[in-house]
Amino acid sequence: MVKLCSGNKNLSFRVTAMLNYSKKTYLFILKLAVFTVLFISAVYFENAQQQRLIVLIAAFFLLLANNGCKYFTDIESKRYLILFFLDLALIYFLEFNSRLLINYFIHLLYIIILLEASITLNIKKGIIVGTSDIVVSMIKFVYLVYFKFNLSSISQLIFFLLVSVLIFIVALFARYSRQEKEKQDVLYRELLSAHKKLKKSAEEVSRLTAVEERNKIARDIHDSLGHNMTALIMQIQMTEHYLDSDYTKSRELLSASLETAKKSLSDIRAVVETLRSSENAVSTNKEIKTLVKDFSKKTGIEIDLKIEGVVVDSPKVSDTLYHIIQEGMTNAVRHGNASKIQITLNYTGSGARFTIKDNGSGAKNIKEGFGMKGIRERAEALNGEVEFDADNGFMIKGFIQRDNKLK
Repeated sequence: MVKLCSGNKNLSFRVTAMLNYSKKTYLFILKLAVFTVLFISAVYFENAQQQRLIVLIAAFFLLLANNGCKYFTDIESKRYLILFFLDLALIYFLEFNSRLLINYFIHLLYIIILLEASITLNIKKGIIVGTSDIVVSMIKFVYLVYFKFNLSSISQLIFFLLVSVLIFIVALFARYSRQEKEKQDVLYRELLSAHKKLKKSAEEVSRLTAVEERNKIARDIHDSLGHNMTALIMQIQMTEHYLDSDYTKSRELLSASLETAKKSLSDIRAVVETLRSSENAVSTNKEIKTLVKDFSKKTGIEIDLKIEGVVVDSPKVSDTLYHIIQEGMTNAVRHGNASKIQITLNYTGSGARFTIKDNGSGAKNIKEGFGMKGIRERAEALNGEVEFDADNGFMIKGFIQRDNKLK
């Protein structure tokens, strides 16, 4: 797809270049034709003979050759600007060798050069060449006024000066308008490109947001349901153990198991509800204490919870700690067969440090499953870190930052 788009751009560029080249060629041929017609008319009007005719023809061919060089020269180069001054010199030479004070056919060549300079050169260079063109073209009219000082001569000087200035201004304005249009076209293309990139970025953000939301829901299901199912399994096992020896105790455990199952169903409904709403329930320290107390009661595990420091007033921190502790306790029972769990929360000004340690079997090689990955993702979401140690039992240790410290 990228190669196809790139190919289309290159094709478009080549087509545009070919059109510009073709247009330039037609204008060049038209200019030479006009030059030729004006020169033939000037020679016929002057009735030039012998040596002067040869001089005029030679100068005219030099003018054509100079314009040929200009055709093959880069417009932005200094050489292109110099060729315009050579045009003015050759036209003045033709006019100087005329037997008439004013040969209007030759004088029209100045107008053509004035138009060409105003259209092809940038504004600054166009003003330089155009001003020089007008000054050189007025020399013969100054001679006319000098030799024939009358109202007609002065009128001709003023008329041609005004015409030249008017043509020059109109041509410059046309050039300026074209440059502004080109700038607007470039700006439009850049804005269009930026719009496409922005739209693509918005789509990517939307996609990543959806992925992040799905991952969050998956973590919530794993944490809450896995936690309750672990407690439920242990309650059923304990019920089975007491079934023959202590009927009353087994009924209590069975009743507690039913409550756990109902709690699991309630948690599943809460997670499903997050699919319909972007507002998620936020846990607090009170709910963390309740979570630990209920899990200890359901599983019979001895859990020591210590909360130190000034509690951070941050919903994100509290909610993250709630789920980390929930998963940590579940893993301690499910995978480590632990009988004791120590949980320490140490709040600081910048966030909170947490440690979850059990006396379970530990592990030789730590392989991060879905639960451990969920703990790491939750911590890193708040610019925190987490470490796992399985040498003596299993320990989860890390820290998270409060909301206003997030980058």
